[in-house]
Amino acid sequence: MSAAGSTVRGSVLLGALGSVLLGAGAWAAGALPPGVPDGVWGRRGESVTWVCVAASCAGLVLLVTAWWQLGSRLASGAGVGRWQLRAALWCWALPLVPGPLVGSSDAYSYLAQGALAGRGLDVYALGPAALGGPLAANVPGMWHRSPAPYGPLSVAAARAVVAVTGEQHVVAAVLGLRLVALAGVGLMVWALGRLADTSGPGAAGALWAGALNPLVLLHLVGGAHNDALMLGLVLAGLLAFRRGRWCLGTVVLTAAVLVKAPAAVALLCAAAVTVAGRDGPRQRWRQAARLAGVAAAALVAGVAVCGQGWGWLWTLRTPAAVHTLLSLSTDAGHLLGWLAEGLGWGTAGGAMTAARLAGLLGGLAAVGYWVWRAPHAGAERAAGAGLLALVVAAPAAQPWYVLWAVVPLAAADWRRLARPGAKAAVVALTLVVMPSGQGPTWASGCAAAVGAGLALAVVATGLRVRPVPAPAAVLPDAAAKVRR
Repeated sequence: MSAAGSTVRGSVLLGALGSVLLGAGAWAAGALPPGVPDGVWGRRGESVTWVCVAASCAGLVLLVTAWWQLGSRLASGAGVGRWQLRAALWCWALPLVPGPLVGSSDAYSYLAQGALAGRGLDVYALGPAALGGPLAANVPGMWHRSPAPYGPLSVAAARAVVAVTGEQHVVAAVLGLRLVALAGVGLMVWALGRLADTSGPGAAGALWAGALNPLVLLHLVGGAHNDALMLGLVLAGLLAFRRGRWCLGTVVLTAAVLVKAPAAVALLCAAAVTVAGRDGPRQRWRQAARLAGVAAAALVAGVAVCGQGWGWLWTLRTPAAVHTLLSLSTDAGHLLGWLAEGLGWGTAGGAMTAARLAGLLGGLAAVGYWVWRAPHAGAERAAGAGLLALVVAAPAAQPWYVLWAVVPLAAADWRRLARPGAKAAVVALTLVVMPSGQGPTWASGCAAAVGAGLALAVVATGLRVRPVPAPAAVLPDAAAKVRR
């Protein structure tokens, strides 16, 4: 994925082509709503589906290649303007807006929870099965009876969308959620460039690493995840703290916590920096008390306005019901369970519980360390590192969870994210998910391999073609030879 022979415009167009293929393929290969079989997002025949799987996977390969090329140009010092990257972002994001969900069907759960809240039911005690109708029918079976694991602001946003579209219009409701996600991405872009300007040079690099990230496009835009709203609020809150407006920053970061609880790590890191900046122990204790008071008031007011109560604090463990391969503690639990049962040391369930608990405690300890280090490392870097530790140690992890760490780190030190290893990790996490969000079958896996292989062949062919130097680039060399 070398940047040799590429131009900024060529990379932008390559990524736009990839996004178009991904969005077009999603009409048959995406996370289609099973509860609306005859709708505009209805299921197609098998042959069309396999073609669309191939197109979507080819599009993903082109998209990550274009992103890699732009990052290589930035890392080498080549001039890439912020306006070019913003144009690239919308060229790559807009083709995904009108189509079905890609990478995950979680947004159907958001809508069902919003509809439950709209009926005045407790989303933290009831699952989508209590709703009935097309919205509940679209929710994956494993979540039918699971209460909402998200904060009341996330539920309130979904409730507002369903109130506008109605419970019978699933496609319109999903598009409404995607608009909310786009608003979060827009807020993230706005704050990201300003944070990078404030904390040092490299706003263009920060936009590349954070906003143009393929995981953002695939999961926050294509998947309409509520992480987009959380991250937009997190960056806006960190920016307010960076500018000395700690009261506003506390309110905004508390709002992010009301979307998803992990945002509390960013709030703690920003608060630690602000408290450490005061002179003397007495002033620091006073500032800490003021911060705690504002955060508590914002939390209580936010919960009251959203009207969902405090049940979300007890449902945060709901995602851990699913065992994901990306969770290292869960993988260790499987291995320990196999050994425990084989050697007669205990049960697999006990080993799993112990491994997950150890991972969670390790993650919390790492968060505590980075909160302590925040005054020296900076709020953005500390928040990103703490959230990364939390994701790595969590009992359940999804590819887009990595964005909790990547986006704040992009503002602090995007060059670390431009290293080949970091870019390769992003590419792997992008390509590990099928467009439907489900595990591959034999047929879909073959179709995906064919599409990705064709895209790689096209990219490899294009990289072997070197551009002819422009006359303006040749004349200075010729003039120099004449002078010699």
